[in-house]
Amino acid sequence: MTKTIQAIFDGEALRPTSPVDLEPNTSYRISIELVPADARDDSDAPEAGDPNEVAAWAAEIEAAAQAIPEEDHARFLEALSEQKHASKEQVRRQMGLA
Repeated sequence: MTKTIQAIFDGEALRPTSPVDLEPNTSYRISIELVPADARDDSDAPEAGDPNEVAAWAAEIEAAAQAIPEEDHARFLEALSEQKHASKEQVRRQMGLA
C-alpha cells in the first residue's frame, strides 16, 4: 500500500493537514518531500474562522471542561492564582518597586 498525504511539521511531529485512514500503533515508512508554499493543496483544509468549525471546537472544549472533577479545577485555579502573584512580584522586583 502506498499513500500520499500532506502534513505540517510543528517542530516536534508531522501533523496531517487532513484526516488519514491509517491503523493506529502500526509502523509506517515515510518519505519526506518539501512542498513549496505556492504549490500546497489546501483545498480540503477548513476555512480559517469557519463558524461551524469554531462551534464544534468550542463544544469539545466545553465537554472536556465539564469532565474535570471539581477538586482538580479548584487546585488549578489556586495554582494559577499563585503563579499570577509570583509573576507580578518578579516584575515589581525587576522594576525596583519591591
